[in-house]
Amino acid sequence: MKKFIYKTNQYLLENHPIIWNTKLFWVASASLILHILFFIFGLLAITNPEILHEYGAKSIFFENGTIFISIILSILILVIWLIFLFKNNAFKNFYPTSKLKLFKQFLIYLIITFLSTTFYISYNFGVKSYISFKYDDKSIEKEIAVSNAAALFFSKSIEDYTINQRRYPHPFNTLYCETYEGSDRDNDRLYLSFLDYKYRFYTLYKKEGALYQELSDSTYRGFVFYKTKDTIRTYFYKDSIFDASSFVQTTNPNYFNYSKIFYLSKKERLKYDNIQYGHNEYNEYEYYNYQQDFTKNNALWNKAGYDLLNRNNSDEIKQILADFLMISDAYEIEHNLTTGDWFNMVYHPNDNFELKKLIRDKPKGEIQFEAVEPKTAMADFYKKHITDYYLDTDSLYKVFDNIEDIKESNPFSESIHFFIWFAFFFSALVFMFRSTGLKPLLFTIISIGILVVFVTLLTVFYTYVNKYNQENTQYFASYLTFILSTIILSIPIFYAKRIKKLIVAICLNISIIGFVLYVFLIITIISLHQSDACIRNYSFYTHNKDCFNLLKSIGIYWSYILFIINLLFIYIYSGVIKKWKALPEG
Repeated sequence: MKKFIYKTNQYLLENHPIIWNTKLFWVASASLILHILFFIFGLLAITNPEILHEYGAKSIFFENGTIFISIILSILILVIWLIFLFKNNAFKNFYPTSKLKLFKQFLIYLIITFLSTTFYISYNFGVKSYISFKYDDKSIEKEIAVSNAAALFFSKSIEDYTINQRRYPHPFNTLYCETYEGSDRDNDRLYLSFLDYKYRFYTLYKKEGALYQELSDSTYRGFVFYKTKDTIRTYFYKDSIFDASSFVQTTNPNYFNYSKIFYLSKKERLKYDNIQYGHNEYNEYEYYNYQQDFTKNNALWNKAGYDLLNRNNSDEIKQILADFLMISDAYEIEHNLTTGDWFNMVYHPNDNFELKKLIRDKPKGEIQFEAVEPKTAMADFYKKHITDYYLDTDSLYKVFDNIEDIKESNPFSESIHFFIWFAFFFSALVFMFRSTGLKPLLFTIISIGILVVFVTLLTVFYTYVNKYNQENTQYFASYLTFILSTIILSIPIFYAKRIKKLIVAICLNISIIGFVLYVFLIITIISLHQSDACIRNYSFYTHNKDCFNLLKSIGIYWSYILFIINLLFIYIYSGVIKKWKALPEG
């Protein structure tokens, strides 16, 4: 091994001195080995399906402690690398060099730092690879479809099966149901009742308007719900009372009323109604109507369950329940159901498929509020119909959500911005130390602190003088920082021979690490002016288009743009650094 190391170092020294001097080969080799190991750890991280029972399984890197191992290894690699790197500094000892060689050194520092700190990316690619292989798209789609069919019989909440949830058949898909408790309200005309609850259906009429039209035009107020598509908002209002008694066989909770879906996959969401719906926040009876859904999707989901019950095929229903329990067992979902027991609880065709028994979310005794004596008719109904059977459907929902979330994730794009900028600033510090030395670097840190305090104090004073005018304060702080930054940036370029070498070195270091912030500041100032111009030209109610904003228009891609600009700056500025090194010490 020693012989191999010696021969490799000798070859690099003779043929690639920069790679030898920066120890790129050895650090990159060690980092790549660790990346492979972290990828393998990621493959093994979610082999236990119970990990998928909680939200955020994609973040298991942080949850299981792997992050600490990653940080420790990164620190060890960087510390050992720096020890060997500082043994020989060609630039410090006035060895022949060039602007290109200086820039190459900085790029190598950047690559080494990036490779030795990005184990998170490899680990999460391992997690994603395992999930994609273990749970292929076709299998997951089938499991979600079975779960959605079985959700009709989950029998968890009474409110999911009451008559106000009915959205199919016609005319229920066109009606609005007002729900309230008690009596003596408007003579209780044409209502349906269950326990203390009254359900009254209304036909609807609608008006089209712009977004937030109800805020500026009182004629649009009083709606029960609205739907929004693009910039058009359609408001729906109660018209006349509708007698729905002839369309309802029973007002008791029953499976025909169920109009929800258990899990809507991201792929399936594209097929359904994507119009935004909202309720009237000032509706007097909003509390009771909150569970009423108005989208046409609910009518489609209600129809699927309605048609299944109308077919009254016991074998089909049994198969749905059996398949669902098989899926639950595969994901280690807690339950104590058997296909036969579950089927007997829900299959009551002679009683119009009424809700006879309720299933718990957790085993009996784990939910504290069950010990409280019922104080309402609904609570009494719940107590009489609840069983000792339980089914943790919430965990299964999280399983599907985690699987889809991990499959859709991109560990590289989701974290690359943090890692490239961390690598840049760390590499910049190393480059500054290698270029100017320890003393200028320490004075640079002190100088930055003084400048920050100076700008902050001046800004506070200006804010006080201008009676806390926030808009003017933003411009003052921005332009003051811009002026100081421009002076610091120009000193090494134009005044290096006229100013003390240490002061020039401090300005060099601030420019190296702060140029990207300088460019970002310029972009921010331009964007501030654009935003103010937009506000002056458009009011809250009348503006119907987005104003161009330089910062917002490109968004996250500014990170890449600024990074490339910064690399070009470092390349150009390497020539300035070389000229600074040639200056006399006096």
